[in-house]
Amino acid sequence: MSTISVRVSAHWSNGWFLRLFSRPYVVVEGKPRRVVWGELTRVAVGSSSPALGAGVRYFGRGPLLGCEPDPVDLVTVGEKTLEFRNGLLNHTPFRIVRLASGSAGSRA
Repeated sequence: MSTISVRVSAHWSNGWFLRLFSRPYVVVEGKPRRVVWGELTRVAVGSSSPALGAGVRYFGRGPLLGCEPDPVDLVTVGEKTLEFRNGLLNHTPFRIVRLASGSAGSRA
């Protein structure tokens, strides 16, 4: 089992709305985990190609929205720090937008 760091952030155009009304989650191999906006969170993965995704729950309850987990080949990527961000509109799914820089606890 290995560990990766993930960060969930919102697009600049709708970030104020999401940060005010929703709570971010990271989904690792089918298991959702509550995280904090913009902070790196270390999560354990059981394979070199885990299914990873991110989404939100408005008011911290209800269905997980904007989450479409995809397998990520960590061996090919070579990095174990990933950042998820939604698109211009609130309904746009969260995608890996870049490999986040820095160590756990730092912000880019």
